[in-house]
Amino acid sequence: MKRLSGYPNWFFWMIILCVVVTTLTGLFMFPWVMEFKLQWDIDLGLSGDLRLPAVVMHVLLGWLMLMLLGALWHSHIRAGWRKKINYVSGLVTSLSLLLLAFSGIGLYYLSSETAQLLVSLLHTFLGLLLFSGFIWHYIGGRNIQKQNLKRQRILD
Repeated sequence: MKRLSGYPNWFFWMIILCVVVTTLTGLFMFPWVMEFKLQWDIDLGLSGDLRLPAVVMHVLLGWLMLMLLGALWHSHIRAGWRKKINYVSGLVTSLSLLLLAFSGIGLYYLSSETAQLLVSLLHTFLGLLLFSGFIWHYIGGRNIQKQNLKRQRILD
């Protein structure tokens, strides 16, 4: 059975890898937000040598997730929306990813310290929302697959 109908199996695993690694690298960077944005005195986080690779990986995989979202639009998102199946969690996941892209740009280009702080906290919240929405969407999809298999067995 295919993990994501209409797509090769590696596509599903690429999405999983991107979501997990981007979430982990985002969580690794959160202590920097607490220290540099919130001015909290903490002794957590990655060493200075690991900061740049973590940020680069986070950004590159974030943009890859946007490309995967575009590929999902072709059939997965449109089919789910038409059938009204699992579309609320899909909408939460998709919109949070799009808003993450805009807030990520704001992290680079906003000059005001207050704006930087607000966007940084918003970006963190949206990242957690994306991960939660993805888990919600995945579990919902698994439940739909199980129901379809039961229905198919009854008909056979």
